[in-house]
Amino acid sequence: MGSGPASRATMRHGSPHMGRMRAHEQAGRLHDARMPAFAPLPEPLADGPFTTADAIAAGVTPRRLRGADLSRPFFGVRRAEQPVAVTELAASFAVRMRPGHAFAGITAARLWGLPVPRSWVADEALVIGVPAGTTRTRARGTRTREFDASRLDVVTLDGLRLLEPAAAVLTMADRVTSSELVVLVDALLTPLDHYPGLRLRRPAATPETLASFLERCRGMRGVAAMRAALVEARVGAESPQETRARLCIVAAGLPEPVVQHEVWVAGERRAVLDLAYPELRIAIEYEGEHHLLDPGQWAKDIARQDLLESLGWIVVRATKADLRHGGQSLVRRVRAARDRRA
Repeated sequence: MGSGPASRATMRHGSPHMGRMRAHEQAGRLHDARMPAFAPLPEPLADGPFTTADAIAAGVTPRRLRGADLSRPFFGVRRAEQPVAVTELAASFAVRMRPGHAFAGITAARLWGLPVPRSWVADEALVIGVPAGTTRTRARGTRTREFDASRLDVVTLDGLRLLEPAAAVLTMADRVTSSELVVLVDALLTPLDHYPGLRLRRPAATPETLASFLERCRGMRGVAAMRAALVEARVGAESPQETRARLCIVAAGLPEPVVQHEVWVAGERRAVLDLAYPELRIAIEYEGEHHLLDPGQWAKDIARQDLLESLGWIVVRATKADLRHGGQSLVRRVRAARDRRA
């Protein structure tokens, strides 16, 4: 390499690029030094939501409660992290919930894992059930739903007070469509352990106990809609999409398929079909994402289809895409299968 004046200057003072790097590192150190060091919270407060009153009683200063590291999901409530799920948001409000109040409506339904029609978003208001004649809550980020505490039961799930599953559905029945309500009632009636997402006993209700519950609630808002949904609901749905597929088929004027039909061969049960027309030997199988992403499940599905076809069944396989636009694609394929049997 050359050793001219320019090279010697670079060796003495460093390149312009190196100078910029040093300046950037120094600025970063100054920025880090100016960042506030937040005092650790007392152990009981570090792992979840807490009220500011409890924090002050535990020795936390008002200045510490204003720290930028604490989120403020509700007035008088702090937590170390921003709630990222309805369970966390509900837990944040629960620390300031009044005695007798309970989560209701869509909030309670979400906490039970019931198939509500839309995904949760962080700014969705929590629904707080308030016994008739008591003081309503006016907290930002909530809305209240009055309920008759003598007819709707409050229970506890993971430390949260909420209406029991059937009451949760009843208190949101006037805010969903008739088909969405049938999906919810099917979920209450299913005895299947592998129905996705549910956090309740199976079944949560039977047609008889649900009818009795609705009779007890006669005159309450949502009862008529839920009664109509019970007429359309069926025991044994395996998923919300299975219910939606059945409703699309019926809405198109086709005969209603049987839910969870068992196929027996030589005294052995060989398959349980999501939906079926047994007299025509037409099977309708809904394939959720796990069917498509799990190689083992995919292999089982192919083997089962081969078995059914060897027994003379027509198999109509449907995915989420087939349920769009009122299930037009699914209905077209089911109708074609029925025409083949004509």
